[in-house]
Amino acid sequence: MAVSLAEVSRRLEIPPEELEKKSILSFVTHEVRLANWDISDIEERYGVSSRIELEEKIKTEAIMSHPAWEDLIHWENLEEYIARLRTIEEEVK
Repeated sequence: MAVSLAEVSRRLEIPPEELEKKSILSFVTHEVRLANWDISDIEERYGVSSRIELEEKIKTEAIMSHPAWEDLIHWENLEEYIARLRTIEEEVK
């Protein structure tokens, strides 16, 4: 059973605009946290502290390129996702 924003707003006695803003900010915070956890997993897996360092290890064959290249691409995508989330966060604040 779905509950509408208007219904939740009424029940909690919070203006709909405020509830919507808090909901978006909460979602953004949650997604950033998850993305950063994924990045931390990659850092730990390869013993690196940046994606540039990971890329260098791949290029110098200090680590196997597979699946490291896929993890590097995933890391880049996560950073782009975090940037989009941060833009949304700034626009909502």
